[in-house]
Amino acid sequence: MEKQKRETNVNRRGVLCGAALIAMGFLPDAAVAATGITQNKAGKIVVDLTLNKSLAKVGGVITIPLQDGSSIALLRKAAGTKGLVALNLSCTHQGVPVQMSGSAWVCPAHGSKFALTGAVINGPAQAPLQKYPLTATATKATIG
Repeated sequence: MEKQKRETNVNRRGVLCGAALIAMGFLPDAAVAATGITQNKAGKIVVDLTLNKSLAKVGGVITIPLQDGSSIALLRKAAGTKGLVALNLSCTHQGVPVQMSGSAWVCPAHGSKFALTGAVINGPAQAPLQKYPLTATATKATIG
């Protein structure tokens, strides 16, 4: 009976903590495919932020597939034009594409785990996900 009571309390605590995180906006949205992507004359990727509503709030993530089969994630880690980050979604261990799992990027090949902003949580990867240079205005983000 005591064990059952303890498990109920843990579950209740987990639900309450999860609800608090959602209310405060700390849980990321699932990554969605980007729209409004173009390439400028310099070969840089230009994202129309007005067409990617998930980036309007902190925790929003979009993925941009590249011609070589790799992908870039564009995520909002803070408000404003400096709150965007662009990451190469290839694991730094062996180049396998990582996938969003909860609030992290996970490599399906060897289990490396990265924070949404690219920092290594656990290996075997030793280096963070590669960040791309990024400039942004209120309506456009330019990667590269």
